[in-house]
Amino acid sequence: MRIITCIVLILTMVFIGCKDYKQENVVREGEHPIKIEVTLNKGAYNAGETINVRIGIENHNSKSVSIETISLKIVNISEGLSFRTLELKEIENRWDGKKKYTEITEIDLPSNIKKGAYGIYLVLKEEGYIKEETYQTFFRVIDNNELTVFDIETEKVDNVPVFKLDGGMSAEYIVEKSAENLSSGISHSWKVNAPGSGPNHVLATPNYLEKSVSKTVDFYNETLGINTEIETVLITTGFPSIPYISNTLKAPVLPMHYLVSVNTVKEIQTILKTANDNGIASYATLSHDPSVPYAVSWVKLLELPKEYKDFIKQHKVKNVVVLGATGTSGGETKAKQLLYDGSIKGEYANKSIYIMYPGTSPDDVKTLNEKIVDLKDFKQQESYIRIADWESGINQKQITNFKEGAKSVSPSIFVVTITAEDLGRLYALGGYSTIAMMNKNKEKFDGVKGVVFNPYLISHPVIEMKKGFVPLLYWQLVGAEYTVYNMENDLFKAIKHFYPTTDVKELSLWLNSTRNFGAKWSANNLMNELTKKGYSNFIENNYEVDEVWNLSDGLDSPCELLFKEIKESSGFDSLKHWNNSLKPLTIKDIEELSSIFGGFQVETN
Repeated sequence: MRIITCIVLILTMVFIGCKDYKQENVVREGEHPIKIEVTLNKGAYNAGETINVRIGIENHNSKSVSIETISLKIVNISEGLSFRTLELKEIENRWDGKKKYTEITEIDLPSNIKKGAYGIYLVLKEEGYIKEETYQTFFRVIDNNELTVFDIETEKVDNVPVFKLDGGMSAEYIVEKSAENLSSGISHSWKVNAPGSGPNHVLATPNYLEKSVSKTVDFYNETLGINTEIETVLITTGFPSIPYISNTLKAPVLPMHYLVSVNTVKEIQTILKTANDNGIASYATLSHDPSVPYAVSWVKLLELPKEYKDFIKQHKVKNVVVLGATGTSGGETKAKQLLYDGSIKGEYANKSIYIMYPGTSPDDVKTLNEKIVDLKDFKQQESYIRIADWESGINQKQITNFKEGAKSVSPSIFVVTITAEDLGRLYALGGYSTIAMMNKNKEKFDGVKGVVFNPYLISHPVIEMKKGFVPLLYWQLVGAEYTVYNMENDLFKAIKHFYPTTDVKELSLWLNSTRNFGAKWSANNLMNELTKKGYSNFIENNYEVDEVWNLSDGLDSPCELLFKEIKESSGFDSLKHWNNSLKPLTIKDIEELSSIFGGFQVETN
C-alpha cells in the first residue's frame, strides 16, 4: 500500500561550479531507524541523458519515527567540485514501524555537464537525531569514446581472426591471447592511449566487475562456440608466461581479477558493494601505475562467480587449473588496508580494499594522494603489511574457494593448483612448458631454433613455437645482466635437458621489443650484454612502432609482420591444422617439470 502521498523533486537547482564540496562532520546519536538505499538504472551516462533513480526507504525500527527533511546531493567526486541538491518534499511525516516504500524518479543531466564520477549522497534529518549525510553510490558521465569495460574486437582479415584488445591490462590481455592460441589467429597486445604508452583506461561504474566477468564469458562463447567441449580451463592472473602455459595446456583463461581506472576510493567501495550484493565475493587492491593517467585497481574474485561455473558446466570442462604466486616478499606487495567499514574483518575479507605502496617515499605517497583524490578522507591501518602481489598473486582463501567452486559444478572435475613463492619461477614455466610441448610433439619440430626475448607484455605463443623459438620472459625495467643470466643459467639448461645436442651459441636471439614494450633502449641493452657474452646471431624489430594492429598507418608492427610471414609461407589454414594436431601437456607433464626444474608446486584435488 502506498504510504507516501508524493515525492516532488525540486529540479530547478543548477550545478554550481568552482565551489569546494565539504561533507559535514556528523555526530550520530545512535543507529538511525530510517534506512534508505539509492540505486540507478545504469552506471554510465552521456551528457543530456536521464537517470532513473530508485529510492528505497524503510523504517527498521518497530516504533514510529518522524522524518523532518530528506534530500539527495550529487557531487563531482572526481574533482571535489560542484554539487546539486535534489530535495525530496512532501514526504509523510510519520513513519510507522517496519514500513517500506520505494520511489522511482528521474534526473535530467545538463547537456554541458562535465565528464567524471558523480557521487550521490543522502541527507536525512529524523526527529531526535542529528542530521546524517551518507554516501550511497556513484554514476559516471562519459562520452562515446570512453570504455567502462574492456573490449576485444574480432576482425576477419583474409578469413583469419584478428583479435584487438582495447582497455584492461595483463589479465584482459591473456583472454585475448587465449583466443589467438586456440583459434590459430593473431592479435596485438592492446590499443594504446598515446604512442609508446599504455592501454586505454577502463573507467569505473558500480557494476564494473559483473560486466567484466560477462564480457569474458561472452567473448569465449562467441569465439570458441557456446557448445564446444573444453578439456581444461586455467584460472589465473595475467603475468607474461600465462599465454604460453595456456597454449601448452590448450586452455582458455578465466581471469581471477580485472583492472579498472579510478581516482577515488568511493568508486572501488561501490564496485565491491555492488558485486558482493550480487553474489560475487571480491576484494580490491588500489594504487597508481605510470602507464595510465588514473589510479588503477585490481578488483579480485574471492570465489568463482556463477557465470564462470556455468561456463565450466556448459563446455563440459574436465580439468580446472588454478595458478598464481603465493609469495609476499617480492613484486608489489606492500600495502595498508582501508578501515572504512567496521563489518569488514580479517585478511582478504569480502569488500576489503588494500592501498598498495610501490614505495614509501614522500613522492610516492604524494602521487597516491594526487591520483586518489579522496584517499585522505579514509583511515588506513597504522603499519605496512605484505599481501599477495597485486598483479600476479593468489592467496589461500582464493585457492580454497576456487577449488570448492569447481567441485561444486561436478565432483568429477579434476582440480589442480600450480603455485610458487617466487614469481620468477612461474615466469620460467612459460619457457619450460613450451620446450616440453615441442619435445612431446618432437616429430613436428626440428629442434629449438632460437630464443625470443619477450618483454612485458608481448607474445605470440603458437607462431613462435612453429618457428622453433622458446620464450625468455622478462620485466623490461630489470637490468640486462639479470635477463641474460636467466637465459644462460635457466632457459639453456631446460633446452639442453630436452634437446641435449643443441649448440646454444648458434641459436637465433630475437630481441622482440617495441616502442610500447621495452623500447629501443631495452633491446640495445640486451644486445650489448649478449655481445659481451659472445652472442651475435640477432633478430631485431623496428623499435619505433607499437605492438598494435593498424594496417592503415603504414608501419609494420610485429603482429602485422608475423601475419604476413605466415600468410606468404604455409598459410593460416596450415598453421591451424598443425596447431590442432599438437598433443597438449597434461598435468602429469607439468608435475614432471616441477620435479626437474623446481621452484613451483603442483597439487591435485
